[in-house]
Amino acid sequence: MKHNIFTILALLALVVVPACKSLEVPPPNSLTDEQMQQILAGDDENAKAMIIAAIGNTLNSNFNAAGATWSGYSSYPLNSQVDQDFLMSMRGNDVIPGTDVTGKSGHAATYRTFENFDARNLTWPYYALGALLTTNANKVLLYVTEDAGKTGGSAAQFRGQALCVRAYAYMQLMERFQKAYTNGGKDGKGMPIYTAYKVNTPAPISSAEETYEFILGDLKEAVQLLEEMGYTSELKDIDLGVARFLYARAALWAGEWDVVIEQAGKLTEQFKTFIKEENYGAKASDLAAYCEGTKELKAEDNAFQTLGHNPEAIMGFIQGDGSNTYQNLFCNVFEPGEAGEGGLAPRIDDRLYDKIDPRDFRKDIFTTEAANYVYIIDEDGKTQMREIPPYANLKWAATIAKGYDKRTHHLECDNYIFRSSEAYLMLAEAYAQKGNSDQAKETLNKLLAARTKSGEQPLTCDTYSGMSGLSALQMVQLQTRIELWCENGREFYNNKRWNIPVNRSGSKVHYSNATLAPEAMVLQVPINETSTNTHWAD
Repeated sequence: MKHNIFTILALLALVVVPACKSLEVPPPNSLTDEQMQQILAGDDENAKAMIIAAIGNTLNSNFNAAGATWSGYSSYPLNSQVDQDFLMSMRGNDVIPGTDVTGKSGHAATYRTFENFDARNLTWPYYALGALLTTNANKVLLYVTEDAGKTGGSAAQFRGQALCVRAYAYMQLMERFQKAYTNGGKDGKGMPIYTAYKVNTPAPISSAEETYEFILGDLKEAVQLLEEMGYTSELKDIDLGVARFLYARAALWAGEWDVVIEQAGKLTEQFKTFIKEENYGAKASDLAAYCEGTKELKAEDNAFQTLGHNPEAIMGFIQGDGSNTYQNLFCNVFEPGEAGEGGLAPRIDDRLYDKIDPRDFRKDIFTTEAANYVYIIDEDGKTQMREIPPYANLKWAATIAKGYDKRTHHLECDNYIFRSSEAYLMLAEAYAQKGNSDQAKETLNKLLAARTKSGEQPLTCDTYSGMSGLSALQMVQLQTRIELWCENGREFYNNKRWNIPVNRSGSKVHYSNATLAPEAMVLQVPINETSTNTHWAD
């Protein structure tokens, strides 16, 4: 008998918990579900903490998933969340992996052909990730019930966190596998909704409206439950900031502008400090010195490499504590790996580069000339020279990996998951979508001032070159593309919402002239799912 992916993952993830040390509470693995639920709905915080620690203390890892072997191969490029998002970034207009010479295979195949959209056997990892996160969340929610959450304390915290994970899973599934809700998808299909941790009968396919109602309901409750926890200093926590961010992002997709304004507005009140100019990547003016070896940039001094200089981080993982090196591997032009020695450093489309104001220091994180760089590629110090092409990014650049004092072949770094700049952009967009142009521009001006080169008058929507004549929404769209360049597939997903097609014609950097209409920016639900859940054929 076949089971769909949600059922399979539930079977593989049966609760296995260690015995508690306290003699006052039976070990969780000897308790019935009902007994555990009674304890979690009670007043004994110590007892609740022991049980919750056993069933839910790794919830945050769902935002940095890595290591799954969907294809059976440990080296499969879609095993991690970071890699999946990175590949979505390369499907749009603004990011080019390497050059026509270097981008012949691997990740660049997706950039060239879009084959993953209509090949049902290739979209499995994208769907399986969402199913895995849903199962992980429902495992905790089986015990930390709504009644338990109402008691406050650790029960409320873990229930709120589990709701964030489940909502995040369904948000990604909708972003990837259905049309954008506000751009033709409102009356279409959503997802099969599973709320129980058990061997589920394949669920009917909910409508898009029902699915977003479910997502927003989870996040509304999560925000309420995590109010007591608040904003923590531990960046890997699923705290109130993460809940508000997800709520705002889901509401943006659902066209609930007032919810976006409320949640993103509270985030901008909390996160008022921006990344400093000196920590915002490397500078193109220093490229020759980096290549000559007369100048170094440690990962610790780049906000995109280390969380220590990233006041915008709402959620992230430090090296050695849940972080992985994928960001370095794919994006750091100075380190061996796909980006550097592999020659696939992400480059910016010249059409977007030309729209960045010269007084905006974000323009300086892209190379303007080609240069040769010598990479250390193994433990023995073997080197290889490769050309860094024009328009390559220095956003994630570091010549020295985190924790080292000289150039090596290592890739260690931190990685951020969500940052507050996106909250400002979501807030500005919601105002613009409601027709409140002045408030949209006022919000955007705060970000522009923070991105102005030292010594220059703060940039505004009215003084930013290239924005004259644009509507408030168009201004937000442009600044979102610049600020979130190559981050988490945002350009592709946002263009899907904004009805902007992939059209690379007219670029002097793109080597694939692929086009894609917004209605076609939909991954096909994999055959592994449709063959076991026949409701997809309805």
